[in-house]
Amino acid sequence: MALQYDVADLVNLFAFLGLTIVTYTIFYFTKISNQKGISLNLFTLALGINLIGLSHLFRIWLDASTSPLIIITVAAGAVFLSTGVIWVFYEKGMEISNLRRREEEIKSVITRLKNKYYKQELSEEDLKSAYFGLIRELAEIEVKLSEKRK
Repeated sequence: MALQYDVADLVNLFAFLGLTIVTYTIFYFTKISNQKGISLNLFTLALGINLIGLSHLFRIWLDASTSPLIIITVAAGAVFLSTGVIWVFYEKGMEISNLRRREEEIKSVITRLKNKYYKQELSEEDLKSAYFGLIRELAEIEVKLSEKRK
């Protein structure tokens, strides 16, 4: 029995390969940019992409219109993909929100330190040492915020 493949089978094979490569690309760039490893939200996103890719592979051997395996993998892939995308954006938004909140806290501490210094409740040396650390942290936060906005 000879195997016969048509254009649709080749398209499905390339879709599977392309989506699998996208999944591993997500893993690769996440690993090199974040030394902590792959986060659960990105794993969920990649799993959704991979399941959708797997459904394309199933289409080569199964009847796409009636196979429950294809429908289940597409549905599960769509759920994981949607959840992963929402989760990634939510965490990025929370991270930016936390950085902004910390920035405001530092600015508030700097203002209070200056007021204490003007009231002579704080020595100049104490002000300088505290001020230096706070300014450095504030600069680091501003750099992180500018990187997150890109």
